[in-house]
Amino acid sequence: MMVTLVGVLASCTLVPFVLYRLVSEDYLVATVDLLLISTCTLSVKWAWRTGDTERPGLMMALAFCIGAVTVVYKLGSDALYWIYPLMVFLFFLVAPLKALWLLLSMLTAIALLYLSNQSHIFASAFQFVVFIATTLITCVFAYIFAYRTHVQRNELRTLATIDPLTGARNRHHLSDELSGAMQRYRTSGNDSGLMLLDLDHFKSINDQYGHQTGDQILAQLIPLLRQMLRQQDQIYRYGGEEFVILVQGIQLADLHQLAEKIRHGIWQQLTLPDEKTITTSIGIACTSQARDWPHWLQLADQALYQAKHQGRNKVMLAENTVTT
Repeated sequence: MMVTLVGVLASCTLVPFVLYRLVSEDYLVATVDLLLISTCTLSVKWAWRTGDTERPGLMMALAFCIGAVTVVYKLGSDALYWIYPLMVFLFFLVAPLKALWLLLSMLTAIALLYLSNQSHIFASAFQFVVFIATTLITCVFAYIFAYRTHVQRNELRTLATIDPLTGARNRHHLSDELSGAMQRYRTSGNDSGLMLLDLDHFKSINDQYGHQTGDQILAQLIPLLRQMLRQQDQIYRYGGEEFVILVQGIQLADLHQLAEKIRHGIWQQLTLPDEKTITTSIGIACTSQARDWPHWLQLADQALYQAKHQGRNKVMLAENTVTT
């Protein structure tokens, strides 16, 4: 976690300077350094307790920028060297564009202090121009590097979580989502539904029409499902032609009705090249029926098996319920 790493590094770096400032009776700068250490500590605790890194990171970044301007105003050119590592720190704490705006705002504040003759920050106008030029160049290159890293990280996250053929999520985070739904049910009684959906006779489709046609059918399925689901409902490719649909905040009767709508929609709208219809079998279960998320998934799988065993193109409810 970058907030923790930056917070610990910054605090450890600042502690010796706090002691030095207190010994040299420079109480203003010592106070600023102490406030920065306190902000780092609070931000790290906030991030660990909530799992949120965006707001703690922004709070820390703002504190560093304000502190840097204050210290530069007080110490002059001796403090300018700290601006350069701060530029790197900010791109670890917040999104690239936010970091760039914070840095430009900080540099603007320093420039205005100098130009308004409020502080003797620079020994000469030439030193001022060199500082502004070098910091702007550093900002631009740091932003480009951070932005490219941000894009690559998002691409890797997409590759790790999204099935490239269908656009559905893959199984990578399914267990976490199911576990979270079970936890919400235990704490708030908010029931969630699970559908395990399997296209009927899909192997025969691949054998008769070719794998390219099979892939096209799978790619067409997800947009069709999303038309019948809410935006917050999640679709996962569980394997081959099998898909898991997680529906938050729904009772068993409504889940059954939704599953029938999906079964009927696929039957009516998903067709083969020769206009033959495609059917699906669906097994459904709710969190209230299960002991834990593996049991929940098992119940939906058993219901799907029953739907297949009883002739396909059916929706089957899980029969087992949790026992205490």
